[in-house]
Amino acid sequence: MTHYYKFNFLVLNIMKFFVLKRKFLVVLLAILVLAGFLRFYNLGEKSFSADEFLGVNTAYGYLKTGEWRRWDFNLEKPLADNAYFKTFFDFDIWGDGPDTYTRAWIYNWQVAQSLRFLPDGETWSYRVISVLWGIFSVLVIYWVAFKFTKNKTIGVIAALLLALSIDGIEFSRKMRMYAMFMSVFLIFSYVAFNFFESKIKSKWSSINKLNEKTKLNFIFLVPVILLGLLSMHLHLLAANFVFIGLIYFLAMGVITYRKTKNFKNHYLFYFLVAVATGIIVNLKGNALLSSLSWENHFSYFEKSFADYGNILVAGALLILGAYYLIKDSTHEGVFILINYGFILLGAMFLWNRNAGEQYIFFAKPFQVILMAVGIWVAANFFKNNLKKYNQKVYLVAIIFLIVAVINWGYFSARENTYVQTSSSPNPNYRDVFSFIMSKRAPGDILVTRNFRNFYWQGAQIKVVSLGGERAEESEKKIELEKLMEIVNKNNSGWIVYSDNDAIFLSKEAQDYIDKNLEKINNLKVRGPISVYYWNNVKPVSRD
Repeated sequence: MTHYYKFNFLVLNIMKFFVLKRKFLVVLLAILVLAGFLRFYNLGEKSFSADEFLGVNTAYGYLKTGEWRRWDFNLEKPLADNAYFKTFFDFDIWGDGPDTYTRAWIYNWQVAQSLRFLPDGETWSYRVISVLWGIFSVLVIYWVAFKFTKNKTIGVIAALLLALSIDGIEFSRKMRMYAMFMSVFLIFSYVAFNFFESKIKSKWSSINKLNEKTKLNFIFLVPVILLGLLSMHLHLLAANFVFIGLIYFLAMGVITYRKTKNFKNHYLFYFLVAVATGIIVNLKGNALLSSLSWENHFSYFEKSFADYGNILVAGALLILGAYYLIKDSTHEGVFILINYGFILLGAMFLWNRNAGEQYIFFAKPFQVILMAVGIWVAANFFKNNLKKYNQKVYLVAIIFLIVAVINWGYFSARENTYVQTSSSPNPNYRDVFSFIMSKRAPGDILVTRNFRNFYWQGAQIKVVSLGGERAEESEKKIELEKLMEIVNKNNSGWIVYSDNDAIFLSKEAQDYIDKNLEKINNLKVRGPISVYYWNNVKPVSRD
């Protein structure tokens, strides 16, 4: 019995030590568990949508063939594909031809490997890698926020904000590279900052001498290059860091001048060298600059703050955090603010592409870090000015501000990432095509976007692909004449198109479909999608 009490006493003391001395680790582990739950829960509820199908087909195609060819689940063989536009950053080391899809293959390779032990017929299996990267990103933002601010509390707040971030949750539940890209770009950005500013000494005197002369730190050169290449491979939007670095050197050059009243500083020197180099390169044609144009995508501002219940509170915390961090740690504050600010403003006014939340997701951690600083500053203010309550008011202020800023209504909303309803922005392709497969008759054909064939696996049904970006120029839109040819040549079949697919059907073709084909009205066919059936031999209802 004595040994029993001694053992309990020992365990109790170990727990006390762990909780008191390692409280940040305990809290961080709890946040990681929360992040994992919010990202894994009901992972397969929503069917694939948009570009997820591209990733699914590519990863499975690689698993089956060892080549980056999209898989046709319907015919159970590689899909006959057109040539893809490739860049140096595709790192196409296989050289299997222009019709292979090697963009972000490092991400898709991870998915392919996971399918070796996960059920490849389940929607959730293809999303697990994104979930793991989403959880990892919470750990990364804690580490980066702590390193930038030297404050563990700010790191924990940032980790919790990202764990509860709606964008963070949703993009971690999609079979796309965005969760990985965000994490890698954040690490790359932090390492690049160290290349610019770190004073860490090398064990090689030659590197230390080079660092002293250049005012850069070449200890970080190789990691910067490798992480930069990986970021560019995952998404070409990483090229925005060229402008981020340029603006950072200009800003720090001006700040240094205001302090020293001397234009001779390495920030302005590197800024001028970079501008001169850019001018010379642009004379020969610069793909980076040619991708920019004056745009008006003001919706990006709303998208950037969509996570939060009150945009005014979120904005105030961000401004407070930026102000304090720049005042307290000028280099770090300026760098983080420029990362967030340029990506947001660049998306709003310069990026020559359609507006989408996924494109500015990699700016999210910089926004979160600034807001975490703002929350800590506000809480610290109350702590210092209400000393009677001290630690209590400090913790209450942090909790209150986090509760005030998060959009809690999202988690109980009728439509969110955990529930697929008729009001969801994307159709339930799984239900739609399972209904069609259950009702199809011999000889039926299918007119739809063929890249969604994951949901009619092994059907061996004839498919007429409904246009799309990958179609031949002459086939990108089905005109009335082409539609009537399809209907007349095939006795029976189905036409399936979502609201987003309507651009691939001419107005005349849509009018013909509405007037002459049977529109399916069934519980499994709900949301922004239309399903029609025709039978030239024996008209029959397929509801």
